Amino acid sequence: MTIKDIQITFVGIEPTEALKKYVLEKIGKYEHLWKEATGMDVFLKEYINSRGVKNDFRVDITVKLPNSGVRVEVEGENMYANIDEASDTLARRLKRYTERKTYWEGVTPWKVLEADAHLRSIEDDIEDTYEDYVPTIAVRKKIEDMSPLEEGEAIERMELLGYDQLLFRNKNTGKISMLYKRVHGGYGLVEPADVEI
Repeated sequence: MTIKDIQITFVGIEPTEALKKYVLEKIGKYEHLWKEATGMDVFLKEYINSRGVKNDFRVDITVKLPNSGVRVEVEGENMYANIDEASDTLARRLKRYTERKTYWEGVTPWKVLEADAHLRSIEDDIEDTYEDYVPTIAVRKKIEDMSPLEEGEAIERMELLGYDQLLFRNKNTGKISMLYKRVHGGYGLVEPADVEI
C-alpha cells in the first residue's frame, strides 16, 4: 500500500486540499509502520448541529492489516490538532502491532495475566514500547443465564442493569451477540458472520 491508496472522506465539513495534504503529510511520516496495510480510511468530520461546542471536530482512522486492524478516534475543537493527535496515536498502535507480529502470525503464544493485587497498575505499564507488556484481566465473570433474548429485550435488560454492553444469545439468529451503547447515542450490535468450515 502507498500513500496514494489512503482514502480520505470529509463528512459535514468542506473538503479542502490543505486538510487533505496535512493528513497525508502526518500519516506519511509513519509509512514504514503501515506498509503492509491492505487499506486505510480517514474520516474528517464536523458535527454541524454542535458548532462552537468543544468537541465539534472528529478524526477517525482505520487501518486494515493482515492479522488485525487498528482504529483511532480523536475529537476536539481544532481539526489540525486532532489530526496531530490521531497520527501520533496511530503511530504508537502500529508500532505495538509490529512489535507483536510474531504473536499475530501464531509463532509466539499470546499471554494474559489474571488480576493480581501485586501487579503494577496499568498506568505504570503503558510506555512507548510494548515488548514486555502483558495484558491483565481485572475481572472474570461467568454468565449464568444465556437464555435467548430478542434484541429489544436485550436492550431493556442492559439498561435495567446499568451496563454499557451486554453479551447475549440472539433469539432470532441463535448466535452469541454483543450489544453496546454507542458514544454518540443509539446502540450497536456485534455478532459473528456466517462462516462455512
